Amino acid sequence: MTAAGWALLGAYAVLTVLRLVLAARAWHPPAPAGEPEVTVLQPILSGDPHLADDLAANLATHPSARFRWLVDEADAEGVRVATRLASAHPGRVEVRTFGAAPATSNPKVFKLARAIDPADDLVALLDDDTVLPPGTLSRACAALADGDLVTGLPYYKEARGAWARLVAGFVNGSALVTYLPLLAAGPPVSVNGMFVLTTRGALERAGGLGAIEGFVCDDYELALAYRHTGQRLVQAALPVWVRTTVPDAASYGRLMRRWMVFTGRLVRDEVGPAMLGLVLLPAVLPALALLTGVLTASWPLVAGVVVALLGKAAAMAALRRRLVGATEDAAAIAAEVLADLLQPVHAAAALASGGRIIWRGRPMRLDAEGRVRP
Repeated sequence: MTAAGWALLGAYAVLTVLRLVLAARAWHPPAPAGEPEVTVLQPILSGDPHLADDLAANLATHPSARFRWLVDEADAEGVRVATRLASAHPGRVEVRTFGAAPATSNPKVFKLARAIDPADDLVALLDDDTVLPPGTLSRACAALADGDLVTGLPYYKEARGAWARLVAGFVNGSALVTYLPLLAAGPPVSVNGMFVLTTRGALERAGGLGAIEGFVCDDYELALAYRHTGQRLVQAALPVWVRTTVPDAASYGRLMRRWMVFTGRLVRDEVGPAMLGLVLLPAVLPALALLTGVLTASWPLVAGVVVALLGKAAAMAALRRRLVGATEDAAAIAAEVLADLLQPVHAAAALASGGRIIWRGRPMRLDAEGRVRP
């Protein structure tokens, strides 16, 4: 049994090297193409102390963009923050308020589906906890020449507190070696909904955002809508900065369960050799090898797992430093190791949840296709 554990660890090491090499080879940032006129749609929900700073940062880094902030009428703090910032940037920001979304709809997409105007041409969808580095919209527009929708890569530039560090460890430790290596096997199957850029015409050909309003996993459903209408997705080497306040263990658990429920929906539809070898196996092999070492009291194997995970995290930190310009400390590497080990635990919890999640303060239950159940 110990030999099997070492075999699992060896397979993990090989797959890790392969993923790192493929990610580095796929990193081709698009050149900027002038300052485009883009309408940036942002659904806003208050509660994160960084909200005002993040909204202001996007205004500062993209002075040619027009922002349309979409806020719930009942979210008094969100309305206050949005209107205060909008008043300081006349002509650049429009605040639109919305009533409560139906119980069977995605509250984020509910607002987005009603926020696109006939005069809009280039449209970006941007989460309210995401900041676009300078030049991102220009580079995304250049990448749009190769397809119909461009998506970026999330990177947690800042994480304060143990639980936020674990979230950052999960995202930073998986984004580059998940989205980019899969491009070696074919076009993207999904997008990262923290930031996408498309045209109104392409969105209309895909059926519009109203067509996916009943689905909570909107990233994947949007990608499916484009794929089913023969349109091309572009996974660009465009890092976008994310920071999320995660105050306690319960918030961390809810967030990870939601993400794993969404991931499970995608994997069930898209599993194949590439998804298996580049995403699923690297997520479970270290935990299986560690469990084997513990059950057989093979402490060299346990130590080998820890060393392998530390090596992967250190290599990822070096890759992020080279590609994204990131500087990270030892605590970030340790958080990534722990986050890697916890992935199978979160996946099992999501599987046992029966599709129950809490999102934007609303308890939801999803069916096998990701629709919100009544």
